[in-house]
Amino acid sequence: FKSFSHEAAAAASLGQVHRAVSHDGGDLACKLQYPDMASVVEADLRQLKLAFAIYARYDPSVDTTEIHEEIADRLREELDYELEVRHAQLYAELLKNESKVHVPAGVPELSTGRLLTMNWLEGRRLLDFIDASLDVRNEIALALFRAWYVPFYDGGVIHADPHLGNYSAAEDLSLNLLDFGCVRIFEASFVRGVIDLYWAIANDDH
Repeated sequence: FKSFSHEAAAAASLGQVHRAVSHDGGDLACKLQYPDMASVVEADLRQLKLAFAIYARYDPSVDTTEIHEEIADRLREELDYELEVRHAQLYAELLKNESKVHVPAGVPELSTGRLLTMNWLEGRRLLDFIDASLDVRNEIALALFRAWYVPFYDGGVIHADPHLGNYSAAEDLSLNLLDFGCVRIFEASFVRGVIDLYWAIANDDH
């Protein structure tokens, strides 16, 4: 790096984001994982399994085994920043025709399992627009909808952490999609079922 800010610019789920500059002058976002996060996650998963076991004694009708397995798989994936670079590349491909949605480009040569480097996307928090005009809010909402549903309908891929901190809005009201640590890929039959369900709701088809 040409420069690397010691002060964090933002918080992430399992680390924090720092601004940096590449040797060719490009602005970068570097997500640095907190120390020992793998052991922390495993300890939390053990506690969750214990909580589920206590719950099962009160309500054995719900089997929590697969719930725990799903949470464990996603959390362990969030620890792998090299995987997140590949997820970002996947989203860039799935959203390449969406002019109102931007995906940061990963920099694999400056990334490791615990350091994720991508280009910096300028934008404002979505909550900054809460009092904006209806037209402005509708434009951002449409971009949000496209960012979530186009990858799901076209590729069976879900961005499974859609909280406000993972988005920002550029000056032209286009959307920056910022975090790819929690991504889930589904079989085509599942996507087909969701689409069938939505059409049933739209057509009041019981």
